[in-house]
Amino acid sequence: MSKDISSHWGLTCDAPLIVQDALAYWEGKLCGRRMPARRDFDPVLEIPRLLPWVILVDVLRDPLDFRYRVIGTGITARSSRDHTGLRLSELNRTGPDSVVWNDRRTVVETRAPKLTAPSYIGGDKTIQAISGIHLPVSGDGETVDQIFTFVCYHTAAQRLIKDFQ
Repeated sequence: MSKDISSHWGLTCDAPLIVQDALAYWEGKLCGRRMPARRDFDPVLEIPRLLPWVILVDVLRDPLDFRYRVIGTGITARSSRDHTGLRLSELNRTGPDSVVWNDRRTVVETRAPKLTAPSYIGGDKTIQAISGIHLPVSGDGETVDQIFTFVCYHTAAQRLIKDFQ
């Protein structure tokens, strides 16, 4: 990823590779627009190695809510269940007062990528933290219709390795 891209969106050079690659992929689809459209993406062909770590939500309005459209297999394997098709408002700990909700609301309001680091609440005891990036998608170039989120899980072993580098 170029330094210009990372500094423009507030990304540091030590951001997880998943986050860096996702942002570079999204930015490559801008083509001079504020946000790419969903039709611009073909992640199965273009970024297959990131698919296990992707979430796609539909942005619902009146009232604001978010519906899980796609959840990658790597994420589902680390969650208590598959939430595909459910709204964030229907789930515990993801409603309007949560980091998960507020990060996405910020993306809708700013129409810009947002780094995230919510608490991990799944059952895998080896996971110490989560980080990721939310990327807005727009059919008309102005209104956020969907949000791609790419997630990276951090284990204690990964942190130890990084500490000794």
